[in-house]
Amino acid sequence: MKNFKFSYDGESDDLFAHLEGSKSAGAIEIGDFVFDFDKDKNLVGVQILNATDVLSKLVKRIVRLKDIKGMRGEIINFRNMTAFEIEVSFKDRIERVPIIIPRIKKESPVLDH
Repeated sequence: MKNFKFSYDGESDDLFAHLEGSKSAGAIEIGDFVFDFDKDKNLVGVQILNATDVLSKLVKRIVRLKDIKGMRGEIINFRNMTAFEIEVSFKDRIERVPIIIPRIKKESPVLDH
């Protein structure tokens, strides 16, 4: 499991995870998630909008982001999907949250020049 850098903006309730040293070449927004990809189409970052609500639903209990002691992430590629699994450490437990991302095979026609 890779150690992603995590940052949280309490004012907007956004959580951002990224691989240190990686550069985004483009992003896709799906619901409350923004996925950043590098030039080789590898996932290098994830932004979770409305993070308190989204993480609470994913772990099936209320999450107070101030109670999080640490976070790690892992990218798992399989078939035509990519999963970004977040490991959230609390004082008394560890929760693992998989976020499934469809793998994009074709670029958007709006990107054609």
